[in-house]
Amino acid sequence: MLVMSADRRKKVVTPVDVLGVEPNWPKEPKEWEKLVADNEVVYDDRHVVVFHDPVDEEHESARIPGEIRLTLLSKKDGVDTLMDLGVADETLSAAILHGIQQAAFRLGLEKHGFEVRAHIYPPLQHRPEVAFKIRAGKPPKKSSASST
Repeated sequence: MLVMSADRRKKVVTPVDVLGVEPNWPKEPKEWEKLVADNEVVYDDRHVVVFHDPVDEEHESARIPGEIRLTLLSKKDGVDTLMDLGVADETLSAAILHGIQQAAFRLGLEKHGFEVRAHIYPPLQHRPEVAFKIRAGKPPKKSSASST
């Protein structure tokens, strides 16, 4: 039996380790039901929910007609960011992947491609809850100022 010394065990990385301070969330946490509200749910199980998200964050690009934007939220309390997921969260990690895939299949997104994004920590992540953004459709063209 191989036993690791306390010095050799991998420590859990905390937000303070990454940021130097606790995150200062711009928005208060909300229950996932309140965030989904009356929006159309595409996929739902006991771990995650995926819904059409009509509200864009201020740092996101403008929508193009026909573009689809979805949000996947974790229903698990105490997991504030993607950085909080660890090997012990294998069920939730698998549920996130499965939720993304099921939403894509239900809407036919796999036929033309889609992207998945996760904002981690402020200023990009506004609330302390795991959320993934799924976007499909023709992406916005980059402005000539941003090309190099």
